[in-house]
Amino acid sequence: MIDHARGHAAREGLRNASFEQADAQVHPFAPESFTVAISRTGAMFFGDPVAAFTNIGRTLRPGGRLVLLTWQGPGQNEWIRELSGALAAGRDLPLPTAEAPGPFALSDPEHVKHVLTAAGFTGIELHADTEPMWFGHDPDDAQRFVRGLLGWMLPGLDDSGQARALDNLRATLAAHDTGGGGPGCRDLSPGRAAHPRG
Repeated sequence: MIDHARGHAAREGLRNASFEQADAQVHPFAPESFTVAISRTGAMFFGDPVAAFTNIGRTLRPGGRLVLLTWQGPGQNEWIRELSGALAAGRDLPLPTAEAPGPFALSDPEHVKHVLTAAGFTGIELHADTEPMWFGHDPDDAQRFVRGLLGWMLPGLDDSGQARALDNLRATLAAHDTGGGGPGCRDLSPGRAAHPRG
């Protein structure tokens, strides 16, 4: 992915962007070197979010901002319920919890405020939002993407169980197809939280 991003930037003639793979908890960012730090559905996977946000905070200039796009809880996310339900193929599989790094680790607004305050951020604002999710150009394209995303749910099923799960998935994606090459799934919605640094 890093090589792809570098190649794309080079083709576009962008010289003011660089791409690195690093651990946000310990990476030696240059202090006070950025005006904004943005994470799009990535910060939920920090092993130690307070350490990571503290380290990120050091790299922001005075008045800099931290902006996060994070998932709301599973109750507000039709996409995880629908797609996980399809791939469960009748099994009772638990959804990821909010107690560990994962998609819902920053879904509780009070927990987010606690973590960011402990990391030294002020002026914290959270905004719930719902928007359609785009998984592919059509149900077949979306199924390829979702299988890569949630394929970890298939082991433990025999061949017929896997076939049933994939049939369920395709039917679910087809039921949410908006047609016309638009989003492969309609109304499978995320949440958004934005957190400025005071």
